Amino acid sequence: MTSAARRTTAAIGVTVAAVALAACSGGNSPAKAHGAAAISMLPQHILHAPERMLSATEPQANGAMWALAGPSSAGLFEISSTTGKVRTSFSVSDNARSVAESSTGTIALALGSNQSGALELVNSQTKKAIKTVPLPAPARQVVVGSDGTTFYVLAGWATTASVTIVGGRSGRVEGTVPMPSDAVSIVPDLQQTRIYALERNGLVDQIGLGKGRVQAKFKVGDGDTGQSIALSPDGNTLYVLKELGGIFNVAVVDTTTEAVKQVLPAPSNCVELMVSPGGGQLYEVVGTPRYGNIQIFAV
Repeated sequence: MTSAARRTTAAIGVTVAAVALAACSGGNSPAKAHGAAAISMLPQHILHAPERMLSATEPQANGAMWALAGPSSAGLFEISSTTGKVRTSFSVSDNARSVAESSTGTIALALGSNQSGALELVNSQTKKAIKTVPLPAPARQVVVGSDGTTFYVLAGWATTASVTIVGGRSGRVEGTVPMPSDAVSIVPDLQQTRIYALERNGLVDQIGLGKGRVQAKFKVGDGDTGQSIALSPDGNTLYVLKELGGIFNVAVVDTTTEAVKQVLPAPSNCVELMVSPGGGQLYEVVGTPRYGNIQIFAV
């Protein structure tokens, strides 16, 4: 057993009762979202995961997910998306901040230190690094496009940010697009012609990849702090994780009208959202120094 796997043993013993679902705040809906229902719901399933969870990949065809824990003594854990059982693990850079995986089995690790950033591409079978792509700033997040092979890496300093587009097969930089300086999470649209960028203040920007122009802006909460954004496989719905006064919830946004349709609860200490390949489930990643898990909700 690797040292990373041994650290998971304690997390596996954490009881579900240790994770309290945060209630939705009825005052979170913005003016544009009048009538959006704040509903109560429980997760269909909770997968145990390493403590100090930072990020996870969407479930792959073989039912596996990669879970990133850190930042100190960082590790990647391959877990079953149905049972949460750890299949394998290995250590990674303490600068790892986010993880994504291509349909061809390439793992992308977004690295960010105080001085620099990079995207490390790793073969999921051999666990060996294939290539390291320098970034213009410390990385904040990496996601994979709908084509299953293109990586989009958000990186930034305090006053500037951008997305670097990297081909998953070649490891070549295919373009760079400016982003709002306080962007915390991104997701490309279904056609991979635009990016939705979530700002820390809860504002969502729709930015064209061609010239990097902002095409639209809309809010998903009043005074909420943006955390993570995800897109349904059909491209019709955005899920936006936000927090206000220690209460976490998810705004469900119609991409056509840019209106919040409803507000879903989210667990305390939720750090990231993902949507299942079929679109019927929302994966909510929870990470604290004492425990970690992935909660699965029907949507």
